[in-house]
Amino acid sequence: MSKVEKLRELSNQLKFPDYNGFPDIELYMDQVLDFLSRSKTSLRDDDRLSSAMVNNYIKADVLPRARGKKYSREHLVYLSVILRLKQVLSVKDTGYLIKVVKKNKGDEEFYENFRSMVETCAKELSDKALSSDSNLPELAMRLAVESYLCKIASEYIIDNMSYDSEAETQKKQSKSAAAES
Repeated sequence: MSKVEKLRELSNQLKFPDYNGFPDIELYMDQVLDFLSRSKTSLRDDDRLSSAMVNNYIKADVLPRARGKKYSREHLVYLSVILRLKQVLSVKDTGYLIKVVKKNKGDEEFYENFRSMVETCAKELSDKALSSDSNLPELAMRLAVESYLCKIASEYIIDNMSYDSEAETQKKQSKSAAAES
């Protein structure tokens, strides 16, 4: 098996369960960590979720607070997405992007759309890797450069969405203040 074929096989392991694959009962923190550790977010073993990370996501308002000490399917959906996006975006940008994309969508629709994006991109990556089997260092460099440029583009879009949203809020507040005068 060539290294590219091995990469393709490994990238298939990055798949994660469909929405109904998440428990529909509330879980304690250790159960959440155990459940999410079963779905790979990286090909490296050192990318594990910890309770401190979960608490930081809650403090940063990226993840809803637990109900008591229990976490629902909604929390698992958020954490599954956060774990993948935090590889390339700041926690702040990740939280903002999730809120904007999830707006007017239920948890299941939001998650299944995200999952579909991951699977589509993984297939495109796999096809690209197979077409350049002979020069792995060049492929690694090209993928790193593409990742860099995609990250910059994503941050630019997020920054402009954030700015547009803030400008809209300020306009509404100005109109309200003018109407009250």
